[in-house]
Amino acid sequence: MSRQILLLAFLAFGCGGQTLEPTPPPTPGTPSAKTDDEASPKGGIWSECYSAFSPSGSPKEDLARLTRSCGATGGMQAVTGVHTAEQAEKDPADRYTFYVPASGACYRVYAVGDRNVQDLDVLLRGPDGEDVTGDLSHDAFPVTPPAGPVCFDVPGLYLLEVSVFRGAGRYALQVWGNTAGLGKAAKP
Repeated sequence: MSRQILLLAFLAFGCGGQTLEPTPPPTPGTPSAKTDDEASPKGGIWSECYSAFSPSGSPKEDLARLTRSCGATGGMQAVTGVHTAEQAEKDPADRYTFYVPASGACYRVYAVGDRNVQDLDVLLRGPDGEDVTGDLSHDAFPVTPPAGPVCFDVPGLYLLEVSVFRGAGRYALQVWGNTAGLGKAAKP
């Protein structure tokens, strides 16, 4: 519990956001998010794809392996290009935005840290700034949400916060989505 509070406090003091894609103006409204229970039960194929994953220490190559194994599950495709950055646990969270173009859009976020990153965390916030989902596992390769994609009823600009909770080094990040989530955000 105190780890989550510390992480949320850490994320609240993050730096300015970076856009993963060119984004149109957000649509007003209250976002509604749910996991994609209709497509598959929680866990199952959604978590089996990374249960034996072991990073080699090369974030871009590891991310490519992870998304090859998990990305296409449920008909998902890359929605953003691969973004790489460097961060230490003392640094503020990195922030990225991506646009959800339509109701019914479902997403998963994949990230992998190098061998010097022991714990990498990802938090997804809705257009209203409220937490939607996150991965607070104690590893360097968060898959968010871990048990399956998160689907949105309201289009808009969503925020990803990435933080190295333990260690320091490079990481690679990519957002995947279903066909409803491609829209204008499909080009890297």
